[in-house]
Amino acid sequence: MLIIPAVDIMNGKCVRLVEGDPSKLKVYYDDPVEAAKRWVSEGAELIHLVDLDAALERGENTDMVRKIVQNVTVKVQFGGGLRTFERAEELLKLGVFRVIFGTNLLFNPQTILKTVKKFGSQRVAVSLDLKNGEIMFSGWKKSAKTGFMEMARFAVETLNVGMIIFTSVDRDGTLKGPSLQYAEKLLKAVKVPIVASGGISKLSDLVQLSKVGVYGAIVGTALYEGKFSLKEAIEAVQNVG
Repeated sequence: MLIIPAVDIMNGKCVRLVEGDPSKLKVYYDDPVEAAKRWVSEGAELIHLVDLDAALERGENTDMVRKIVQNVTVKVQFGGGLRTFERAEELLKLGVFRVIFGTNLLFNPQTILKTVKKFGSQRVAVSLDLKNGEIMFSGWKKSAKTGFMEMARFAVETLNVGMIIFTSVDRDGTLKGPSLQYAEKLLKAVKVPIVASGGISKLSDLVQLSKVGVYGAIVGTALYEGKFSLKEAIEAVQNVG
């Protein structure tokens, strides 16, 4: 299983939110490039970038994304406020390896389909953000009544995306542990790599996710707060059968 450090950007800084709430914010790096470079130096093979300003529809951090892509030697995937094909194309041409759509899955799936057709399945993922059993969108501010598994199957079978990133919004930034049951359901429902995110607080959480069979785990707060090191995390899941 891949351990994927998160670099969340807001106002040009590397931050973490609790439960997606901008009022519960902590700045960890004034320069997100330094955060990304740190994780690469400690063994990261993929960096998960999130533009929180774009997700919350209050600006974007494209210049910072460009700097990170130019300054790390590993692949970068990007999510946050991705609404148009043109924006996805801009980011992919900028050097981002994979773009992650969220809200468009509900309201403009044709944008996702167009991006897949132009750049290929491997470079397009969708994010399913779940809170209290409901899919959240628009920067986690609104909920949809659409079924979770139904949307996952639609993304894979109709839109042909190459990956699903599943976030437990009500656990994100809380260190309360991941939602294993939803990860297990997703793995049974679709045949693409699943990446889990939200709530990871200890090495045993990662071992459990690895045993379930997810492709990767996005880790944020636990790494930034020093609950364990990236090296320890990578080693913990190396030999999980």
